[in-house]
Amino acid sequence: MKKKIIIASKDDVLFKGKMMNMPIKKSAIIDKSIELFDDDDPCIIHTSYVIKHFVDDLLKLLNTTSPLDVKDHQETLSFLDFPALDDLTITLK
Repeated sequence: MKKKIIIASKDDVLFKGKMMNMPIKKSAIIDKSIELFDDDDPCIIHTSYVIKHFVDDLLKLLNTTSPLDVKDHQETLSFLDFPALDDLTITLK
C-alpha cells in the first residue's frame, strides 16, 4: 500500500507518510485480531493483516471525501492513535 496521507490538527501536521505507517492504537490491533483470528497476541502476519484492514476502511472513506473530517467518522476511525480525534483532518496525497 503506497498511498500517502496527511493527518493534521488545524494547521499542525501530525503525520505525513504511507497509510500503512499511520499511528494505530495497539489495543485496536489486538481487538481486531481477536475479532478476525481469535488471537489476543497477534504475530506480525496477523498484525499486518489488521493494519491493512484499517487502511482499507480509511481508504474507502477517503475515496468519497478528501480531506476527511475525522469527527464525522469517529467510530470507524477510533483505531487512530491520537489524543483527540475531534480536530483531525485526513488528506489523501
